[in-house]
Amino acid sequence: MEKVIFIYGFTGTDRDSNVAKKVLDNYNLICFEYNSDLKQSLEKIAEELDSFIVSKTGKKEKVNLIGASAGGIIAEYYAKFVSPKKVDKLATICSPFKGSYVPIFYSKERRGLKELFYNSEFLKKLNSRKLNKNKTINFYSYLDVLVPGNSGKAENSHHTWDVFHFTIQNDKKILKKIKEFFDRK
Repeated sequence: MEKVIFIYGFTGTDRDSNVAKKVLDNYNLICFEYNSDLKQSLEKIAEELDSFIVSKTGKKEKVNLIGASAGGIIAEYYAKFVSPKKVDKLATICSPFKGSYVPIFYSKERRGLKELFYNSEFLKKLNSRKLNKNKTINFYSYLDVLVPGNSGKAENSHHTWDVFHFTIQNDKKILKKIKEFFDRK
């Protein structure tokens, strides 16, 4: 059974992957659990993701990734800079590719969170590389209160009318589209 790694976002937990596990029932969906307070750099978290994936897979085995919010940024960084050959396909849900205002409300000690602010050097680096559009799918909402407008829009993007950021990752329509995307060979 093919593996899908789910990466939740800021303040997320493994419970955030429960609906995805039900919808993507033909995959072995494994949640990457990490310290989601984002005090460490996103690059460091992506390196932890690499160790996690290596521990769960064979040497030449590829995985599909689903990243929600900051988890999508971590997943995309992983796919572009850390281990591109390990990723078959990538799905992101309401991830702040162009930034978010949320970091201004939190302590400056949260380095990873600061990297999600508009025009950060980290996001500039992330957006400097592109993925093959057949390898990635992206869902965003103009109405998302935490990742507003086009901030969540990336390659091969699809708009959703969901407005509440913390529940978009549980939208069964989105998850079914991700499943269909992963099923295409």
